[in-house]
Amino acid sequence: VEAYEEFWSEFGRVIKEGMHTDHANQEKISKLLRFESSKTEAGKTISLQEYVDRMQPDQKEIYYLTGESRAMVENSPLLEAFKARNLEVLFLTDTIDEWVIPALPTFDEKPLKAIHRGDVNLDSEEEKKEHEEKRKEAEEANKSVLEALQEALGEKVKSVRLSDRLTDSAAVLVADEGAIDANMERMMKAMGQVVPETKRNLELNPDHPLMGKLKTLVDAGDGETRLKEYAELL
Repeated sequence: VEAYEEFWSEFGRVIKEGMHTDHANQEKISKLLRFESSKTEAGKTISLQEYVDRMQPDQKEIYYLTGESRAMVENSPLLEAFKARNLEVLFLTDTIDEWVIPALPTFDEKPLKAIHRGDVNLDSEEEKKEHEEKRKEAEEANKSVLEALQEALGEKVKSVRLSDRLTDSAAVLVADEGAIDANMERMMKAMGQVVPETKRNLELNPDHPLMGKLKTLVDAGDGETRLKEYAELL
């Protein structure tokens, strides 16, 4: 294991390139890939097979998060719901990872899912019905806040909605499924490429104390300037 770790640190990028250039051997190459994760020490990696072997019994997807560094991704609010459920998330911090993953939609018949794109639903079948009822109640209770923030931000965001990803933080920005994410945007700009404008979705934690304060402000109807400032801050 230690010998392969050393080999991977030297030649890992070359192996990853094979995911694009050697289509006939993609399945074999995928077994050689290594990534850090939310359950590994910094600098230590695991294989996709190791990840699958320790998935939760009802887990159907391989979760991953991209970013510039481990420090950046492991402190992301996007991880909160996954940590709460003891779900492992792969950390993809190598520049080439953004090109590797599209070549690897599944591993061992498990889809790879970016936790920073699209919707994330971690509920079991038993939890879905209960959560759906609570979700409707929360959306109705916070409808005025969501609408007011959407109006305040205008074209800066695609939507303002409640989040299923957050347990502690107040808000997070996420991309649509299949859209260019913030990390890819940074890399494209660094290479001098023209980056198409991509609007993010602002997700709010319905259980955060800030939501109650925002609702009071909205219902009072006299805090338009402050609300806009709060919206920009979020």
